[in-house]
Amino acid sequence: MDKTVAYGLLILFLGIVIGYSVNDMASSEEAPDGIQVPEMSAGGRFADENNTDVFIWSYDITLYNSGDGDVYVNSVEPIFSENFSKMVVTENNIIVVEKTINGTSLVEISGQVELNTTGLSKEEISDINDFSIIGYNITSRETIDWPIQN
Repeated sequence: MDKTVAYGLLILFLGIVIGYSVNDMASSEEAPDGIQVPEMSAGGRFADENNTDVFIWSYDITLYNSGDGDVYVNSVEPIFSENFSKMVVTENNIIVVEKTINGTSLVEISGQVELNTTGLSKEEISDINDFSIIGYNITSRETIDWPIQN
């Protein structure tokens, strides 16, 4: 095989590899601007020391506005995993926020639910945080400014 053909095929092959690499980097998705939940912490206690059938599970959620514009958040409702939902006794889990979160700012919110832990051991109850919130329903209102035209 001629050296020129070999170099040409090598350059062609490297060009194809570099082209695919650049294409993969360009198509990687970034998190969209808007309300995000970067942190959540939770813990609980028994409603009564003598009764392990009722457990109060409290949680704190950080709402972060990653965009530049203000976002008015009406409410947040945690979406519980299927196993966790089976234990939740509290009917309405919507947290009323009614606050404006300025661009690149955050707000802390708190909520709690009552759980029926009848038949669970204390070890099983201590593992509750491992399978609790899997998402959030957030209702909000965002104002988008229309470009001013001269």
